[in-house]
Amino acid sequence: MKPAYDGNQWTVDARGYSIRNGYEWVRPKQAKYDWCKIVCSKWNYPKHALISWIVMNNGVMIKERLFQFNCCTDDRCWICDSDTKTQSHLFYDCQYSKQVLRLTEQWCGFRIFVSSSNSRTGSSAGAGLKQTVHNLIWTAYYYYIWNQRINFQLLKPGSVADKIKEDVRRKIRRKLDKTCTRADNTWLQKWGVAIE
Repeated sequence: MKPAYDGNQWTVDARGYSIRNGYEWVRPKQAKYDWCKIVCSKWNYPKHALISWIVMNNGVMIKERLFQFNCCTDDRCWICDSDTKTQSHLFYDCQYSKQVLRLTEQWCGFRIFVSSSNSRTGSSAGAGLKQTVHNLIWTAYYYYIWNQRINFQLLKPGSVADKIKEDVRRKIRRKLDKTCTRADNTWLQKWGVAIE
């Protein structure tokens, strides 16, 4: 606390010291995460939101951790067999995951930014409905890549991208009402989703 005083005066707040502002001064400041709003969106499937939350909090049990506890014989990624299977590798560096993301981006027509920094997310989607669709794709991506990690039979990247697309289409059909703008409706028709 000593650096917060100058000549016996509490310098942080002109009104003087209080327990509250003393606590605020000493506690570590954490960055606000952009992903919280995406994960907690009412549009998301609960299972997608849960897995995305776990990923963003670095809590996915992956082969690297199991290897440390002698639960498996190696720590290689069983999807691509090219690197140690860390959470960062699985979601951001694995060629399989990159291909799924690339196929999904080709379908939706904008860039999906996934980042191992856990602090920033983004897209070139813009705002409104397109941003909502970006968020749906973002959480579905984490869910289906995680799901492939636990599957005994690995699906082709195109099949995983198709699952993401179908989940997004289904959610839009359920949630979007007829007040959709003409531009959004035209955009959705390209995806095979028409709001009548």
